Amino acid sequence: MRVELRSKLIDAASYEEDKRLLRIYMANGQLREFVDVPRQVFNDLAQAVSAGTYYVQNIKGRFPGAQ
Repeated sequence: MRVELRSKLIDAASYEEDKRLLRIYMANGQLREFVDVPRQVFNDLAQAVSAGTYYVQNIKGRFPGAQ
């Protein structure tokens, strides 16, 4: 599942439930991948008033990066 986000920091995010893999497509072209992410975190990111703020406060540095 992929969602487009209105954010200066993030263009879009996708989630693979079977792998618990969250992909964050940054506005600067970078791709960041995180594993062991609960589905609710993706849902909350998609519904956040500020996706960038939610990312910084709740995802960045809190989940391991994908190998």
